[in-house]
Amino acid sequence: MSPKEKAAFGSLLAAILLTVLKLVVGILTNSLAIISEALHSGIDLIAAFATMIAVTKSDKPADSDHLYGHGKIENISSLIETLLLYVTAIWVLYEAILRLFVSQAIVDISIYAILVMALSIVVNYSRSRILYRTAKKYKSQALEADAVHFMADLIASVVVIIGIIPAFFGFTYFDPLAAIGVAVIIIIIGYRIGKKSINSLMDATPLGIVKLISEEARQVQGIEKIGRIRVRESGSRTFIDITIFIDKVLPLEVAHGVTENLTKRIQAAIVESDVVVHAEPLAVKSENLVARIRSEASNFNEIKNIHNIRVFEINGKLAVDFHLELEGDLPLSKAHDLSTELEAQIKKLDNSIASVSSHVEPIDGGVANGNLDKKASEKLKTELDAIIMAYTDVGCYKNLEIKNVGGKLCVTLDCRFKKDITVNDAHRTADQLEAVIRSKIKEIDTVSIHLEPSS
Repeated sequence: MSPKEKAAFGSLLAAILLTVLKLVVGILTNSLAIISEALHSGIDLIAAFATMIAVTKSDKPADSDHLYGHGKIENISSLIETLLLYVTAIWVLYEAILRLFVSQAIVDISIYAILVMALSIVVNYSRSRILYRTAKKYKSQALEADAVHFMADLIASVVVIIGIIPAFFGFTYFDPLAAIGVAVIIIIIGYRIGKKSINSLMDATPLGIVKLISEEARQVQGIEKIGRIRVRESGSRTFIDITIFIDKVLPLEVAHGVTENLTKRIQAAIVESDVVVHAEPLAVKSENLVARIRSEASNFNEIKNIHNIRVFEINGKLAVDFHLELEGDLPLSKAHDLSTELEAQIKKLDNSIASVSSHVEPIDGGVANGNLDKKASEKLKTELDAIIMAYTDVGCYKNLEIKNVGGKLCVTLDCRFKKDITVNDAHRTADQLEAVIRSKIKEIDTVSIHLEPSS
């Protein structure tokens, strides 16, 4: 036998002994208090038998029909015990009221009745302690209910002794009063056991366990936010589902380590827990807004690149615009849907973002066939000189190349700028220069200027 089965079997033997002794003495003395206690012990006997079956079945492993195992049978056993307790309590109350107000029964109390009740107190105390320890160790609700039964039996036995001692000296009306006391105790204990059993069957969250899980999660480095936590108990096992949010830029291996760390912490804090951790990516608030916008764009497989992200503050509100690179053969309607969806997601990043505007452009097709056009270089060099040297920030230029790609001219060159110029100013000048070159020399399709500081 397992430790749980041994505890349940010991309770069964104790319940048989007490039920037989109390019933014999109760019938011989005609004491309603003792008979009610015998019935109470009889219920304990049935409960102990049900507990024996429950703890044997509850340890069966999960199968295809019971994916969470068979632990709920303990809760069902506990609920059945509660119903039996209430039936007993109602009968005892009925008989007690009948003896008090309708017909008084003859009660013949002997010293043996008191000795039997004293023995009941000793046995109940011993069994309840053993059951409580085993129930706590193995988280068995059926054994806990059995322990409560024996403790209730102990209290009821004390009440019965208090009632039958005066009856021993001739005050027989104390006997039904003691029986009423036993019934009240049975009702209170039954309510507590029944409530716990129903809560468990209804998957009510155990008190304080969500807070405990949250505190464990907050101790794990790498968890940025805690989402939904769900808990259900089945027998001795506690099933836990928790959603956590992790910085989306973390490598997969690191993110997996975070979930493993949390699982181990929860399992250490809650014995026999089955933990499932679901990790969600999160753009953490410590990132600047531009980085978070890039992060959002990375969620869309069709978006090949995002650049020229600019954020403006206007009257206390933010305006965002950027360029999106998509496949050139993608339908415009699809491209518009993607950009609209991304704009909506970006607005959610910060409540102060009032507007978002995107510019869609085709991604560079990769390697293009072309050749250096020396003839065009000689022809256009003088005109390019005049345009470039008109900008005072540009000291000189070099490495001028003009390529012919599919009948279109592509110009690349290196421009040297004043040493103390900022990147913003140099880039702005280069943009203007590229635009002027394209507008004045119609044959040129694209211009790419490499920025260098002057020596």
